[in-house]
Amino acid sequence: MPKTSQAEPPKKNERLDLSWLASSKILRWKSWFYEGLVPQLSKRGPLEAGAELERVSYWINKYWPMRWREIRKAVRRNRVACDAPWAEQVVTGGLATQMLRYLARDCILDSIPPYDWPEVFIVSGYEHIQNALSQGQGIILLGSHLGGHLAGVHWMIEHGVPLRMLVQRPRNVSKRMNQWFDEDHPTCTQREIFLKREMTATEAARRMTDARRLIRSGQCVYVNCDIPWTGPNTDAFRFLGKPVRLQSIWIDLAGILGCPVISVECRQKPGGQFELKFDEPMIVNPREPRQIVFDQAIGKLENAILHYPNDAIAHLTWPHFRPHRGPSAG
Repeated sequence: MPKTSQAEPPKKNERLDLSWLASSKILRWKSWFYEGLVPQLSKRGPLEAGAELERVSYWINKYWPMRWREIRKAVRRNRVACDAPWAEQVVTGGLATQMLRYLARDCILDSIPPYDWPEVFIVSGYEHIQNALSQGQGIILLGSHLGGHLAGVHWMIEHGVPLRMLVQRPRNVSKRMNQWFDEDHPTCTQREIFLKREMTATEAARRMTDARRLIRSGQCVYVNCDIPWTGPNTDAFRFLGKPVRLQSIWIDLAGILGCPVISVECRQKPGGQFELKFDEPMIVNPREPRQIVFDQAIGKLENAILHYPNDAIAHLTWPHFRPHRGPSAG
């Protein structure tokens, strides 16, 4: 059984911090969402909070005509670009339903009692991580922006997976995750290994060195395979009908160190649950063309998006994933 941390259940009489109401934050929707709505819903528990976010999200998007049209146009653009077998109205409704829950990231997962985790997360393939770690192997955990990706990281943190995230620092996350970012670590604290868009050669080299040290010491490094990036350690792929250049530093690390790569997928299931899946380990052969490995990983993500478009909020609506202009939604 996975090891769980002893999180304290939320206190019934704990007062909500409303100091933001007396500042300029009152004019920002993020303040109302992350400091108002989400903390209130979280008191009901993650399942009820997730389900309520779905209901609120659907009705906001449904009765905000401009927003509904934008979502529908995004669905049509991507359906045409990928020749996806989607029913546009169904996928539009699915995206509209999951959008606020996606934006809530892992914020509703703070203070879950250990015995409640199995009700919130349906987990498969965790034995792949356990087996590798028990043999002293470091692991590259290959994630993406699909579904509840940060909820999946939160689960791993709370279940004792020794990991660091080689990504840009996520914003608007739970108190527990922010606390974890700043915790002391024998190799490097999380805040020291976050990526930045503008890094000097020295900063980039130090992060690579830290990642190697972590893996060689039998720990895990979490990397997203779908980060649009420029410069070295990138590869091109025709993703969702559009040529994009994505960060591929994980291929270099896996090829040099010979460590297993385990893909991580965390879907948002309707009703508040998450489905967290760890795939079988993959070994990168440094003698093979890196494009083969890259195409396999990104192709697998694209296939997941085609099958579970409701979880692909980032990929279907964010500008840098947008395919070439297709027909209008009308």
